[in-house]
Amino acid sequence: MRALNVFLAAFALATGAFWFTMLSNPPRTAAAPRAIADSWPAKPKAPPIADDYDSEF
Repeated sequence: MRALNVFLAAFALATGAFWFTMLSNPPRTAAAPRAIADSWPAKPKAPPIADDYDSEF
């Protein structure tokens, strides 16, 4: 029973230390985007106009 109590106390101490570290000094991610994302939609490439195109049609 004493071994279980020591294990639980060590586990509680490690958990507390972990959360204290994560809340006081969180890790910085290296996966963050470095460039600003485009906020305008991409324009599709328009097909070329045929030679027999009738603009009044």
